[in-house]
Amino acid sequence: MTTFAENIEKITELQKQGLEPVRNYADFAVDAFEKIARKNYALCGDVLDFWVAQARLPVAAAEPKEFFERQVASTREFAELMTTRAKEYVELGKTLGETSSSMFEKDVVEPAKKAAKVATPKAA
Repeated sequence: MTTFAENIEKITELQKQGLEPVRNYADFAVDAFEKIARKNYALCGDVLDFWVAQARLPVAAAEPKEFFERQVASTREFAELMTTRAKEYVELGKTLGETSSSMFEKDVVEPAKKAAKVATPKAA
């Protein structure tokens, strides 16, 4: 027969085991938030740099032809940068999705399968 203290210890251990996946997901969520926020911050900086450069073009160019050429070159460079950023977002989404899927498999699906095996009476 177990004592009250032993039962409390068992309950505490079960709670710890049950909450471990939640802690893992919380850690993952914070990491994902940080990565996405930093990516957004970098993108906003790129957009700001482009806008400022565009605003300075009319002042910096002496002739309309020079203005147009600088504007086209600047816009092309910005478009290439945005293409790179889009690829980075796709890669980040893919990585976060894969990590989330593997965590779900490890922390939810596998324990559910184990519990089902234990709960299912064995056929004789």
